[in-house]
Amino acid sequence: KNPINDTEPLWLKNPSDCTDEEYASFYKKVFNDYREPLFHIHINADYPLNFKGILYFPARLNEYESYEGQVKLFYNQVFVADDIKEVIPDFLLMLKGVLDCPELPLNVSRSYLQDNAYVKKVSSHIVKKVADKICSLCNNDREKYEKIWSELKIFFEYASLRDKKFYDRVKKCYLLELTDGSFMTVEEYLKDCEEKHKGEVYYATDKALQAQYISMLEAEGTKVALLNHQLDTQFIGMCEMNEGEVKYKRIDSDISSLLKGEGEAVENEALVTLFKDATGDENLAVKFEVLKDATVPALLTLSEESRRMEDMMKMYASMGMDMGGAFPTEYTLVLNSASPLIKKLATINDTDMGKAKLIANEVYRLALISQRHMTAEELKAFLSDSFKILEML
Repeated sequence: KNPINDTEPLWLKNPSDCTDEEYASFYKKVFNDYREPLFHIHINADYPLNFKGILYFPARLNEYESYEGQVKLFYNQVFVADDIKEVIPDFLLMLKGVLDCPELPLNVSRSYLQDNAYVKKVSSHIVKKVADKICSLCNNDREKYEKIWSELKIFFEYASLRDKKFYDRVKKCYLLELTDGSFMTVEEYLKDCEEKHKGEVYYATDKALQAQYISMLEAEGTKVALLNHQLDTQFIGMCEMNEGEVKYKRIDSDISSLLKGEGEAVENEALVTLFKDATGDENLAVKFEVLKDATVPALLTLSEESRRMEDMMKMYASMGMDMGGAFPTEYTLVLNSASPLIKKLATINDTDMGKAKLIANEVYRLALISQRHMTAEELKAFLSDSFKILEML
């Protein structure tokens, strides 16, 4: 028996009379999908909209599986069309479900649907219902919400970027996944760090690559969020525009005041010259700080603005748009005045300049490793010099 032609289809029942099992089995039968959907929305809209339906947010095996939604349209339980994209905004096209719209004519055409006022209202009602469902899960079933967040996140960001009203409804439910695997809303995160860094969210984009920065901040009791998807940069940019008091900072964009130790940094022109000569980069920006962790001789920083611009350029390039030359990446090499190694480098005299250059270059490359992946040439030179340093034993 076709579940859609049941004497009383599930969507006509009162949501409070339907069990989770009924919703799940209806989904599996109608869409031949053996996986549990992430959640469902039962719509029972009264006059003037007057339509009913059940929509499901399907699960995906991985992020490369495409979202293929499917919404079946009915007119008073009479099947009209199998896949109606016009009734649902494009950022919700991954939804699967059934809609019963008795206000639409039975022999409905696509062009009729495209600029019909009733359809537009149905569409915005569906968007509102999806936003309400997200908020209800976040506020009333946090455990389930955190479980499905990794699958929901990209949709959440994309839909927010596409529709300001949707964003305004759901923004308080955006979860930050922290490097330790736990979750916090932005509000919870800011409350947690109020004493240490007011209004700033520290984030990493690569847990392995930026491990040193992460461990230094975590040692100061600061939590680090993980934002490692291409869409994250656009989303946080939009959040900053809309919520002016919140700033997102990648952990390596600057030396946080949390990491700075006591005392004045010692500027040393000879060291600046040494590092410029050793790296062969005349324009290398070098500055001195006192870091709490004396075991770290140097760190590389890249300003948030510069890095976001770089991300944008990469995105345009991946879409085949030539932005006319690469955007120059402006790293700053921060030398730690508290590091015994940096202090020692400052005392090496001219007779040992070859050794000093070798070590300065090694310090620079070690700082580079926790900023980005080396090119093949850089790695080759790094290994060759590392072996030379080991031979000095």
